Amino acid sequence: MRLVSFTSQGALRWGRLEGDAVVDLSGAAAPKSVLALLEAGDDALAIARRASGMRHALADVQLHAPVLRPPKILGIGLNYADHAKETNQKPPEVPLVFNKQVTATSGPFDAIVRPRVS
Repeated sequence: MRLVSFTSQGALRWGRLEGDAVVDLSGAAAPKSVLALLEAGDDALAIARRASGMRHALADVQLHAPVLRPPKILGIGLNYADHAKETNQKPPEVPLVFNKQVTATSGPFDAIVRPRVS
């Protein structure tokens, strides 16, 4: 199941992607966001898989990052052999863990702003 956050007719909503349509699961009885759904656990996810809702054509909505403001973003540096090789670095003996700011999320078609110093 692919979960999405999206805007339709000026309203922020969330739902399930099905082919070229989004099934709106933002109903009053459902969790209020993709994050709330994920936090609710397996039973809530099973309900979301079967739930029905208004269908929106994918072309008519603006997709956002599925989880709009994640509590944290953790990364693992050089986490596969090819990455270490392509950067001419030795694979680390222990994972290189780093964090990113939660503002680093973006939608699939959003512009990525990169400062000149990057």
